[in-house]
Amino acid sequence: MSMHGYAAAIDLNLKVSDYWLWAGKGSTIAYKNRMPQQIVDIFERHGFIWGGKWYHYDTMHFEYRPELLGK
Repeated sequence: MSMHGYAAAIDLNLKVSDYWLWAGKGSTIAYKNRMPQQIVDIFERHGFIWGGKWYHYDTMHFEYRPELLGK
């Protein structure tokens, strides 16, 4: 089960989203992000973590995990 299945995650706006596997196969993962920072800031302010900060990035992914964020 993913966090989506537990209703604790949401994917937003596929048109401006980037996912590490879409970047192609290579020895390194080229980071790409088109998600507006204002959206990321709003979600983080409300207890979500953003998949765009992961090495295996998923910029459309927002997951409700307030226990992982500093107060």
